[in-house]
Amino acid sequence: MRYLLIFIYVVVNIFVFVLNWDLFTTQLDLDLGFGLFTLLPFLVLQLFGLLVLVIFAIVDGMKDLKRELKISELQNKVVQLEKDVEITFLKRNQLQKIEEPEVTIISEKESI
Repeated sequence: MRYLLIFIYVVVNIFVFVLNWDLFTTQLDLDLGFGLFTLLPFLVLQLFGLLVLVIFAIVDGMKDLKRELKISELQNKVVQLEKDVEITFLKRNQLQKIEEPEVTIISEKESI
């Protein structure tokens, strides 16, 4: 999703850039207080927007990684709990076998 947004943003900006070449190549003097700079303001604005989208993509990717990590931890916990339940079940069966001795009854038909 995040890469789709960046791709659409770049495609739309290229389309607007091609249609409005004169607007994007207009140079304006920008006074920042410590010097006068000649910039292409619309191009800078588009690059700033792309930078914001890239930062959004990185943050979104980190959120996805955290979510996947949490899911992995929960799956590991479920597997561990299933193993614990299986061990408890086996111990219970062993205790029941020890407490109840097997008695085999031989019928008269089998002994003959």
